[in-house]
Amino acid sequence: MTERSVTFGADDGLVGTITLPQPEHAQAAAIGLVLFNAGMVHRVGPHRINVRLARALASRGIPSIRFDLAGHGDSARPSGQHSFEQQAVVDVRAAMDALASAAHLDRFAIFGHCSGAYHGYAAALADERVVGLLMFDAYRYPTLKTHAYHYLKALRQPHLTRRVLGFLRRGVARAAPRRHAPAGRVAAEHPVPELGRVNFIPSKEVFAEGLKMLLGRGVNVAMIYSGGEIRHYNYRRQFHDTFAPFGIADRITATFLPDSDHQASALADQAELMRLILAWSGELLAGVGTAAATSP
Repeated sequence: MTERSVTFGADDGLVGTITLPQPEHAQAAAIGLVLFNAGMVHRVGPHRINVRLARALASRGIPSIRFDLAGHGDSARPSGQHSFEQQAVVDVRAAMDALASAAHLDRFAIFGHCSGAYHGYAAALADERVVGLLMFDAYRYPTLKTHAYHYLKALRQPHLTRRVLGFLRRGVARAAPRRHAPAGRVAAEHPVPELGRVNFIPSKEVFAEGLKMLLGRGVNVAMIYSGGEIRHYNYRRQFHDTFAPFGIADRITATFLPDSDHQASALADQAELMRLILAWSGELLAGVGTAAATSP
């Protein structure tokens, strides 16, 4: 395995690390994996998972690049020419170019965590070189069963009466008349979008159409959900139940890790997340290799 830091993109403003397998494994590399920020976390990923992934992938013959999006970590601030979401897609495609040059590849997989999953999805839609997309804690669409499970669990919690009374008091307080704020303070009280946040969430119909397009291109799409947003995703077949009406639920593997938080903080949860990603990468590599062998 070899690792080296690189700069790339517009004015060499993006900073990343390319990890390559040993030369004897180089011929096995049919794809490269692209890793980047989870929210505002540096390119190493939560608990350095991107570093550990890159090195484990290299031992399996898969090269990778982990990098900071513009305005994150060590990378330069963006020019402002693109929106936040558009800039992320530009950056991911530039990372693919850099890895293509270093490892002589033309097909890529993306692992996206948190907002990185949204950016990975958008990049996959925009670039046909993407043949694999794994999203961790991406878009969640609650079903009736999701809400039922959430409230049933709440009913089993201790101190329920105290919680209900507190909820009612807050409701009364919100409904009470408020004094008008001075004119100069009104604008400051409105929330402002923050760097690193994705504020647009597509409807499930729109998301389903995007997934259909990727599947139609032969992209291997997989989802992993933690128990970190238990109110919005809380049972194993939720993804299937949501997207079964669109005819794609059985074509996408969705794994639920109910005991894991959003950062996979526990060592056991990190190990399980690593296992899932590496298994998916191996499946993807086998599929890409088969496709390459049978293509005219």
